[in-house]
Amino acid sequence: MKMKSGMEQGVSVLLLLSRLPVQASLTSEAISQRLHMSPSYLKKLMRTLVQAGLAESIPGTKGGFTITKPLTEITLYDVYQAVEGRGSMYQGKGLLPSVFESGDPCVLETVMGEIEHKWASLMKEETLQGVMNRIGELYDLKKIDDWVHHQLKGQWQ
Repeated sequence: MKMKSGMEQGVSVLLLLSRLPVQASLTSEAISQRLHMSPSYLKKLMRTLVQAGLAESIPGTKGGFTITKPLTEITLYDVYQAVEGRGSMYQGKGLLPSVFESGDPCVLETVMGEIEHKWASLMKEETLQGVMNRIGELYDLKKIDDWVHHQLKGQWQ
């Protein structure tokens, strides 16, 4: 199974937005530069996060994006569904019933469905707060907070 980079980028954006003070937002330009991604791709990513209710777009000259929920209320599965979509990961063709000349459901599709259900359950248990807690144990959060503060200087003057 391969997961697209959008999952990592979506999580990164939301964690970055969580470092903002209340009533503050980050511009798409600042976010795209920080994540080293094209502004056009970031806009697509942000649109999916906004449509999923995980981020909010603030209009105006001092606008940008903000997170809509506490990290404790956003799971990895929420981000996955927003970015990757709601379809099944396994897209079988139902080949086994044909190979084994059976009218029964495809065993492989059933097994893969059970695995996907377990995987989804695990992702639903892990919140972005849990990810942020791990980040805080390994990384210097002051660096990102200083960067956020620097980005907001022009907005709050």
